[in-house]
Amino acid sequence: MPAKIVSFFHHSVVTDDVAVTNAFDAAKKHEHDLRAGATPGVAGQRFRERVEAITVRLSAVGSATKITIKVCLDAAGDDIVIPDVEATIATGVSTAAKGAVAYSVKVPLYQSATSEIGKLYLFLKADNNCTVDRTTITWTET
Repeated sequence: MPAKIVSFFHHSVVTDDVAVTNAFDAAKKHEHDLRAGATPGVAGQRFRERVEAITVRLSAVGSATKITIKVCLDAAGDDIVIPDVEATIATGVSTAAKGAVAYSVKVPLYQSATSEIGKLYLFLKADNNCTVDRTTITWTET
């Protein structure tokens, strides 16, 4: 059987506004369904791919300077697969009230039998209050 020599990049985008504070909150998260729109052979399978990157867009930076993320397999935020990672907010050139952070993750993940098929939950906290309006998880097939 020939070896796989290409990678297929996919992404999941969530655009719900989240008022981020200085603590993780199970009620304030983005639910990413990485199997949405997947081919039929992949749609019902547990996620076992490589998360490449996570980007976070802020519609209102306020006085926040850093965002910390945590990725979990469960909605309660207890089955952690990517532990707390902090990044400095880059603000817009013409509008400093808007900003973004990006994380290079490159972590292979395999969902346990107890997790929801294809779902990853992204939790956020910041050093000061801000509003996140979009998160993107980019992943590759392994």
